Amino acid sequence: MPELVCLHAAGATSAMFAGLAEQTTGRITLVTPDLPGRGSSYDRPPFLRMQDAVEYLLPVLQGRADRSYGLFGYSMGAMIAYELVCRLMDLNGPLPAVLIAAATRAPQVPARELPLHLMDDDALIGELVRFQGTPPEMLEDSELMALVLPRLRADFQLCETYQFAHRRQIPVPVYALGGREDEKVTAADLAAWLPLSVMGGTFEQLPGGHFFIDMQKEALARRIKAMMSSLNSQGASVGSVWYG
Repeated sequence: MPELVCLHAAGATSAMFAGLAEQTTGRITLVTPDLPGRGSSYDRPPFLRMQDAVEYLLPVLQGRADRSYGLFGYSMGAMIAYELVCRLMDLNGPLPAVLIAAATRAPQVPARELPLHLMDDDALIGELVRFQGTPPEMLEDSELMALVLPRLRADFQLCETYQFAHRRQIPVPVYALGGREDEKVTAADLAAWLPLSVMGGTFEQLPGGHFFIDMQKEALARRIKAMMSSLNSQGASVGSVWYG
């Protein structure tokens, strides 16, 4: 059974992929590692640098040398996923058959907004309201937010201090996904992912905002299944697919 390594969004945990896992049961095995500061590594400080996150997750992909797999990154996870592919190229490691980048601009596209990690708590919570990915009851729980905000701020710092260094195109097809109502990620931001791959790819916007994954589990699962169905035990490349 093909595997899909899923990398979570900023401030989130691997639990964000639980609904997707239910939709892909029996067809695709989801591998959902957590970065430090959450899950089984809750007691470890979260990373502040992209390089640290890449080196931490690298063994997860290096261990898939004998099997086919895809790589799915959501928001922060997509940026990390791209850098992981570049690092694997440097090491002649096992590349994924497809890179699925969701809910974020391509890494070479400059940021258009002020850094979130420099905002005070009230302003940062206001941004969370805009993202519509945090339950209102959680935002209203001051004790819980006091625990969550440091991790979220660290994740934003990781993303916002990351500097893109385009060395060469990756030999992996790229499929970029976004929400039509996402105020922060435009269609042009998604299309900018495609030139990063020598094999090209496609992009698509689904109904919903930044966290469209929460309302589009079935649609997202169908698209992932279509791409992953082309994988074989040798890790063959996946062809470009357009979904209108």
